[in-house]
Amino acid sequence: MEALRIYLWSLCLSLCLIIYGANSDPLEDKRALLEFLTIMQPTRSLNWNETSQVCNIWTGVTCNQDGSRIIAVRLPGVGLNGQIPPNTISRLSALRVLSLRSNLISGEFPKDFVELKDLAFLYLQDNNLSGPLPLDFSVWKNLTSVNLSNNGFNGTIPSSLSRLKRIQSLNLANNTLSGDIPDLSVLSSLQHIDLSNNYDLAGPIPDWLRRFPFSSYTGIDIIPPGGNYTLVTPPPPSEQTHQKPSKARFLGLSETVFLLIVIAVSIVVITALAFVLTVCYVRRKLRRGDGVISDNKLQKKESNPFALGSL
Repeated sequence: MEALRIYLWSLCLSLCLIIYGANSDPLEDKRALLEFLTIMQPTRSLNWNETSQVCNIWTGVTCNQDGSRIIAVRLPGVGLNGQIPPNTISRLSALRVLSLRSNLISGEFPKDFVELKDLAFLYLQDNNLSGPLPLDFSVWKNLTSVNLSNNGFNGTIPSSLSRLKRIQSLNLANNTLSGDIPDLSVLSSLQHIDLSNNYDLAGPIPDWLRRFPFSSYTGIDIIPPGGNYTLVTPPPPSEQTHQKPSKARFLGLSETVFLLIVIAVSIVVITALAFVLTVCYVRRKLRRGDGVISDNKLQKKESNPFALGSL
């Protein structure tokens, strides 16, 4: 009986914990996001409030399996305006995904983002951010994808990016970054990089960067062997690019071969037409000849009484 009683108490306690966990909220994370929302004032309405539960209800928010922490915040294009307030997003210490792209966020890169140690995906593109990039990216050792393009970041590209061993995609295009391009050849996981249209970047294009598409580094000042700066721009399209392709090119033939084929086909058609006309002419001639012979025979028969009797 005692064992049964202990079992029942354990079962009851487990059920209570499950029910409590299902109805619980990551309260600290919730407060941090509400403070963030109050200051940023998005133009698009969000269903965030103190009375509603965060996990599985709040727009753009994802929690971990037990609902104890927020691990993802995705708020693209909701009209967030102004600087990211300190001590708000940075309090989400379990955050893995942060997407605030396509808003009106201004100011510098938040210094307290160093608290987001587990951050793996960071998307802040298409905003009005400015100032230098973080000097030490190594604090985010789990970073896999970073997109800071289409902002106003300036200064140099931090060499600490070379310590992001898991990075697969890095996009810093369309900023005002300057200086030399750091050596990122050690990033064996890097599959995509875009440094284009940072017109103040200078120096030779590193060999490791040349393995990526040309579009990854257009709009950059390079130093050729002669020593003079040259702006990397896409090659101008040739005139043939804008011309309508001929039938020969469409069929995969050279112009000469195509011309010979046209001539040969023309000769065959003309020959066949001449043959048909000749046959028609001969047949018509023969028919006229048969008509004359028949008339002559009839005249002879009419002049011969014996022939008429036989009719």
